[in-house]
Amino acid sequence: MGRDLTLYPAEATKQDLRDHLVQLGFKKCDHWWDWPQGTLNFSWFDEIDFRSIDGVSADVYPVSGDELEICGNPWALHVRNLYSASWHDVKMLNDVLRSARRKFGGTIRGDYGTNRYAPLWDDTSTPLSRGLSAVVQHVEQKIAAVRHALPDPTFNNPNVANGKAGEFIEFTNSLDPSRVIYNGLVPFAVAVFEYFFSRAFQVLLRYDDTAQATMLSHQQKIAFEDVLEIKNGSKTVEMLIAESYTFQNLDQLNKAYKAWLGLDVRALLYKRRKIGASIGYLENRVAEIIQYRHGVIHHLAIDRSLKKADYLHILKAIELAISEFIRHVEKRYGIQIERR
Repeated sequence: MGRDLTLYPAEATKQDLRDHLVQLGFKKCDHWWDWPQGTLNFSWFDEIDFRSIDGVSADVYPVSGDELEICGNPWALHVRNLYSASWHDVKMLNDVLRSARRKFGGTIRGDYGTNRYAPLWDDTSTPLSRGLSAVVQHVEQKIAAVRHALPDPTFNNPNVANGKAGEFIEFTNSLDPSRVIYNGLVPFAVAVFEYFFSRAFQVLLRYDDTAQATMLSHQQKIAFEDVLEIKNGSKTVEMLIAESYTFQNLDQLNKAYKAWLGLDVRALLYKRRKIGASIGYLENRVAEIIQYRHGVIHHLAIDRSLKKADYLHILKAIELAISEFIRHVEKRYGIQIERR
């Protein structure tokens, strides 16, 4: 689902419409839609200050049939983005149509009626809030995908609370091949934790005044290959700083956030939270999950008692850790971070 609008110019060639898009910063791309032969597909995405979420797609295509009767011009300009697009994405969608119509005349048809543009809203986001929103929405999407795909137990044995029968049923369940899969996905949960706190750290470094001031006096040896990557844009200074720490280690993670941002992450996570039927300190639960991942990766340890519900509790603990961090950051910087 998204915004779809088309400009049927009064007079414009294929080259005219192509040049118009290029002047606005659009890049040639492929498209999975089955467009008519001769169609040119373009896309636009603004990476500065996390302005874009989905960007804008634009297509110059040959019209026929009823469409040809709208303005009589053989070429039209179609623009689209998703409903999850940012304010800046929607503004560019409108700007493309508005400037093209001013230049070539014609009629706009689309989701909002004839000659009407996509409505904009009051945008209170900041580069910091947009950057952190992009990080958290990405990890939430991945968690949701795994949660949806997580297989049910292969064995459907009756529940027996205790006694010899209960011991036998649990032994049988321990042979369930699905439990191997649940163990194999524990590293994914830790990867989500590591990815979020590493990327969030980089975003905060870029926009936090204290971190920016610290950079001015920071001394760090830099390999020449890193210098070249920064020069060509494939690496940022923030990425280089983040590479000095291991974010799947709570001590290292906390060291990074305290040194650069004055933020004690372990203190944020030292809260009692209910996960499943148990209540405990979130910091301890995350530390246990990280250690569990260590056993799987380095010792090929498989805990046959790990059930689907147990793995879902692992994901829940990671989500709670992220939520605690987000709540603190929103209050500290006076921003709102968009969640899924």
